[in-house]
Amino acid sequence: MVNNFSRQVAEGVLKLLGNDDVRVLDQCNCLNYTYVLIGTRLGKFLGIAYTPLEDLRAGEVGVVPRVEELPELVVNLDSLVRALGIALVNAISHYLVVRERLRLIQGDLKREILKYARPLCTACFVGSITPVAETLRGQCTVYQLERRSDLRHDSYPDVDAPFIIPRCDVLVITGSAIINNTINQLLAMKKEGATTVLSGPSAAAYPTVLHELGIDVIGSSLVKESHSVIELLKVGAGYRLLDRKGLLFKYISTRSVQ
Repeated sequence: MVNNFSRQVAEGVLKLLGNDDVRVLDQCNCLNYTYVLIGTRLGKFLGIAYTPLEDLRAGEVGVVPRVEELPELVVNLDSLVRALGIALVNAISHYLVVRERLRLIQGDLKREILKYARPLCTACFVGSITPVAETLRGQCTVYQLERRSDLRHDSYPDVDAPFIIPRCDVLVITGSAIINNTINQLLAMKKEGATTVLSGPSAAAYPTVLHELGIDVIGSSLVKESHSVIELLKVGAGYRLLDRKGLLFKYISTRSVQ
């Protein structure tokens, strides 16, 4: 069986979790983001993930995500089930961050990305990450790829990835690629030695797991106030509103080079 990035992430997180008791308390595929709330011995933790509206189909209804089924959830043929699976991965990962007392460095990818700009470099941004991409314009040649035509603007369609990604020194991928499973092909296309960055709230799996799978830099976030975020997601809130309200802890994690 071909290794699947999403499955490997789920299996890595479960391995770290061990026999700890985790209960799913609530879940919802909301308009912009999907959430899963879990209960643990250290309290409640909320994981969120992008809701893949562009991939909706008349699929299963009423799926309750279960921790023991996590590796299967994240590769389910139904995109909404996959989103629930990644949201559960992120909720468990937040618990692990607290349990392991992992120190995450507060930071913003817009500033962090400048460290990887080099003279005559080429960067590719996969997904709607325009604020970060704009930071590198003038420093590098910048390409953007986007699946959704309504978000594309000056970006190229994602079918052009094989013509762009292999030439890039910096590859920045939005976490939604984990949910739609395009991340496997994207990573397979990257140039050897290119810096690989995973960004956005969907990319909040336990950092060590992502780094071990070849991700050099993570720019993601953890939910600070579960109840407030749930209430906002239910009425259609997106990432920018949650960020403006101070409900997210944004962090940067960088892979150590041995």
